[in-house]
Amino acid sequence: MAASSTPALTCPDQSGGSDSAQAQITAVRAAHNPGFDRVVFEFGPSPVGAYGLPPWAIAVTNSFIGISGRQVPVDGNAFLQVRFRNASTVDPNSGTQTFTQTDIRPGLPLVREVKLIDDFERVMTWGIGLERLSCPKVSSLTGPVRLVVDLPTPP
Repeated sequence: MAASSTPALTCPDQSGGSDSAQAQITAVRAAHNPGFDRVVFEFGPSPVGAYGLPPWAIAVTNSFIGISGRQVPVDGNAFLQVRFRNASTVDPNSGTQTFTQTDIRPGLPLVREVKLIDDFERVMTWGIGLERLSCPKVSSLTGPVRLVVDLPTPP
């Protein structure tokens, strides 16, 4: 009888947002709630385009490679990549930085670090470092526009 092996835990890729939406990131927050850690990406209007939740995608990854080709370290044993198009930390008209909180270490049961990996030509990539892999439940909110990433933890 052949030995059985347990397949590695993985999570399905998720995506959403509107291709016509543009936004500027205004806050990134992480907090623990009973049964889950929550990471929130909050957006404000962009000086260009229609305001709304920009296109986003979340996927499990093994590492983060920046535009420069260099690996970007993120604290954790498992990782999620969150990518936004038509969004930035930089004002597209002036080129000035509008958001500077680019590395958060919240000290939560599951989320160890949330870090900006790249922000180039209005494609912004964030890394979420986790204690262990947990598949996210993703939702969006308005007033202001937010992408909410809930990661189940033991109660």
